[in-house]
Amino acid sequence: MLNLVIRRVIATIPVMLVVATVVFLLLRFASGDPARVMAGDMASEEEVAALRTEMGLDQSIPTQYLKWIGSLAGGSLGVSALSKQPVAGLIATRLEPTLSVAFLAILLTIVIAVPLGVTAAVLHGRWIDHGITASAVLGFSMPSFVVGYLMIWVFAVVFDWLPVQGYSSWTNGVPGYVRHLILPATTLAITYIAVVTRFTRTSMLDTLSEDFVRTARAKGATELVVLFRHALRNAAVPIVTIIGISLSTAIGGVVVIETVFNIPGVGRLMVDAVLARDYPVVQGTILFFSFAYIFINLAIDIAYVLLDPRIRY
Repeated sequence: MLNLVIRRVIATIPVMLVVATVVFLLLRFASGDPARVMAGDMASEEEVAALRTEMGLDQSIPTQYLKWIGSLAGGSLGVSALSKQPVAGLIATRLEPTLSVAFLAILLTIVIAVPLGVTAAVLHGRWIDHGITASAVLGFSMPSFVVGYLMIWVFAVVFDWLPVQGYSSWTNGVPGYVRHLILPATTLAITYIAVVTRFTRTSMLDTLSEDFVRTARAKGATELVVLFRHALRNAAVPIVTIIGISLSTAIGGVVVIETVFNIPGVGRLMVDAVLARDYPVVQGTILFFSFAYIFINLAIDIAYVLLDPRIRY
């Protein structure tokens, strides 16, 4: 098992290198001069040239790439061209809101979607199954920003139960922290609840038709034991897969949510950096989301080994 984990970890290194290279090239070949944007319309050509030199944009693309990869290998994401602060430090200060929204959304997804999917599979073909399936299709079809604005209108404007926007750290009090997270986390979770519910239902339907389930029932096992000890456990691999993918995409999906709810997270930092053409911050935030996706998928691969002993062989 240890050798398998080591091989998986080593395999992520070239993937991360490819992702870093693609991010670098996409930003370098994008239209527009970042030095001109940051200097402003009133800046002279000399000021723009000086800023371009300061940012290293007057050097050749290969030279810029080698310097950037070298600093990245040394653990540095560079320095913001606007604030002159380390990019890693800027991301670290915005990390709490992003992770809070993403992990609460996934927690809601697991707590709600898995029981719904199991229920739909057990009551296959009945009106409850059709209702859960239709609700899942509706939840998957609605864009997050539309759901967000609807949630704001209902729960913040009409009923005035929750704050419209913003974020309150847990250090300022848990009640305020939770109240500010409910709307954005629920908005983000709705799509993933729909997806995980569908996958859970499909996986459970396939498992419930297996011979070992009929054998467990024939031996007198209760329905709860059959469902959760035998069926759900053997159906867990595809369910864990979609939950892991949902977590990785949720971390990236907070870009839209943070914009809608005005949350000062990493996604909002990236949007502001894109508008300001702050190359180091854009590169750093994109790499953060990309590497988070890679490491979560690595964790899923390791979880496969724990859930299904057959994979070890």
